[in-house]
Amino acid sequence: MSALRSYRLLVVWQLRRVRGVMPIAIVVQGLLAVGIVLGYPLLFPQLDPMTTLFLATAAPTITLITMGLVLVPQFVAQAKTEGSLDYMRSLPVPRVVYLFADLTVWLALVLPGVVFAIVVAAARFGLDLHVSPLVVPALLLVALTSTSVGYAIATLLPPMLANLTTQVLVVFVLMFSPLTFPAERLPDWLAAVHRALPIQAMGEIVRGTLAADVFPVTAGAVAVLAAWCLASFATTSFVLGRRA
Repeated sequence: MSALRSYRLLVVWQLRRVRGVMPIAIVVQGLLAVGIVLGYPLLFPQLDPMTTLFLATAAPTITLITMGLVLVPQFVAQAKTEGSLDYMRSLPVPRVVYLFADLTVWLALVLPGVVFAIVVAAARFGLDLHVSPLVVPALLLVALTSTSVGYAIATLLPPMLANLTTQVLVVFVLMFSPLTFPAERLPDWLAAVHRALPIQAMGEIVRGTLAADVFPVTAGAVAVLAAWCLASFATTSFVLGRRA
């Protein structure tokens, strides 16, 4: 069986497998976006233009990150527990093809919520966003990195520990990451940590492509994100192949 045909069949199989949770996942993404856009402004006595832009661009970013770092690891951990992941690895299909197929399904699942988050944020704040032509590849890079990191967490850790890790990560992302506020507000040590992690880079890339007239997209942010994406993808491929 060719790799392309295997990929196509695996995508169809995975779509059928997650079709029961797809409506719920899309609704959760929508609620998360609405919560950020409507709830976070209550923390500020006044909304200046810069704060508004941060909140508006943070909504799709957080939607991408939480889907990749929370839902993906939990779903993969469940697959490990019930044995379906072992079954898929027993098939005569290259491990990297299976991984590509699974990531494709998660990308297809997360992107509608991102579009909804952008629309809701623009409508709520009355923004005329200056969207860069690079917005599509930028969002795909952020989504791919997030899901790849989430997949690596699920394959490296036992299922229960992976689920606990996702709960810690979602608090870290929502409360202590420079997505709804500038990185300059962080303590020096936490700012240094974020310069090495992909979360700040994700926020910078999304902001720089949704509000291109205000925020730049730096080569450093792209490099950090690409490094995390490649490293997590390579780690997952290695672990899946080694444990076959």
